[in-house]
Amino acid sequence: MKEQKVKIILLHIMEDLQDIELFLQNISKEEFLTSSMIKKAVSMSLLNIGELSKELPAALTTKYPDIPWVSIVGLRNRTAHGYHGLDPEIIWNICNKDLKEFEKVIAYEIQQINK
Repeated sequence: MKEQKVKIILLHIMEDLQDIELFLQNISKEEFLTSSMIKKAVSMSLLNIGELSKELPAALTTKYPDIPWVSIVGLRNRTAHGYHGLDPEIIWNICNKDLKEFEKVIAYEIQQINK
């Protein structure tokens, strides 16, 4: 895959990660759990991230075995095909714990392409 296409995918992933941060800015866990609008907005961004992650080349994803690429895509599938079955507590934990390291990887890869 051409480097420019990978960069575009990474930039879109970063945009969705930043959207999630914006959606959750100054939002408590309780507010998140009771706000259908925020849960849906976050879920859509997670769906986008999963869809985009499927397009990343193995040469990139295999460099980061600690990133749960299969789970990221799996979350996309669960969101797309069964939103009401998602546990909002799990979504909250993903957004507040798991995405931090993922965002660092995405930012680093964008930086590497820009060199």
